[in-house]
Amino acid sequence: MTSDGNKNQTERWAKETIDSLTRDGLMPTPENYAVYYSFHSGSNPNLKMSMDALLAQFGGLEQQQCTELYQAHLSLEAEHRVLNSTSASIDEELKRVMGVIDQTNTGAKQYGQELNTFSGTLQHQVPLEQIRAAVARVANETRVMAEQNQRLHTQLAQSTQQLTEVRYNLDQVKKDSLLDPLTEVGNRKFFANELARTITETLENGTNLSLLMADIDHFKKFNDTYGHLIGDQVLRLVARTLIENLKGRDIIARYGGEEFVILLPTTNVRDAEKVANQLRESLGTKQIKRKTTNETLGVVTISIGATQYAPNEDPESFIARADAALYDAKQNGRNRVVGRVMSPEEMAKIQPKMTS
Repeated sequence: MTSDGNKNQTERWAKETIDSLTRDGLMPTPENYAVYYSFHSGSNPNLKMSMDALLAQFGGLEQQQCTELYQAHLSLEAEHRVLNSTSASIDEELKRVMGVIDQTNTGAKQYGQELNTFSGTLQHQVPLEQIRAAVARVANETRVMAEQNQRLHTQLAQSTQQLTEVRYNLDQVKKDSLLDPLTEVGNRKFFANELARTITETLENGTNLSLLMADIDHFKKFNDTYGHLIGDQVLRLVARTLIENLKGRDIIARYGGEEFVILLPTTNVRDAEKVANQLRESLGTKQIKRKTTNETLGVVTISIGATQYAPNEDPESFIARADAALYDAKQNGRNRVVGRVMSPEEMAKIQPKMTS
């Protein structure tokens, strides 16, 4: 999509945002604006799904509902709560371990003092009964030390297990924050991270990198005709088909409501077009059925735009070119693949970067 097209689209989303806020009688605060803008632009699929459900039920949002959507999907409060809780658990566990170690050190010091006293006793001529008493004290201190060491071993083992669980939970939170819960592929945040990583690898290794942007044809019709549950089924079918037909190094993410993006490392645009057509043809062999009645509802098709990364171009222009190719595919009849490479004019604009 051209820069003018992007500007027009952004202005349209902004107008829709203000209109929706006015409709629901909400002030255009930064938080409220962010919720409605994310909804209209589709930049946060999870927020959009939640808001779709609320709008379908109530017809609009109240301030409390808008605040809850912001806190759940756009603020870092939820993630901060998890991190703070995890940090507190680790601190508590470390304090407990240090307490056990301090207690054991105190016991070891007492044990050493007892041994020194016993050694001094043996160096002097003392009655047998006194020696027996000293031996009994040493034996008792040895038993106490053995018990303390056993407790330390047990508590350290428990602490190790608990800290392992805390780390696993933290890793799981991090993983979940990058996953689209409906389709179980990466979300937009995951895609942004992987795009930056693969661009770096591409520049370092001098290899190719291609991007596919796919959009489900007539998705709104599925939702309007059969309901959101069928729409969710369509999204999951497309995601599963992409996963089944791509290689291990390829990266899949849900980019928007019905849009998916696929990064193809070490792949030029012509090969990317072949991959895209294979995905499109594979999906065309599958039918959507209503699970409750086994009724066939039709075949799902997708349109795909393909492009190749040009060294040192901005990630935004890379994505915009794939989006423009997707737009061409939709405009030219849908259920097709269109490839687009950087034009000589666009190449000339980044040439200074490439030669500097």
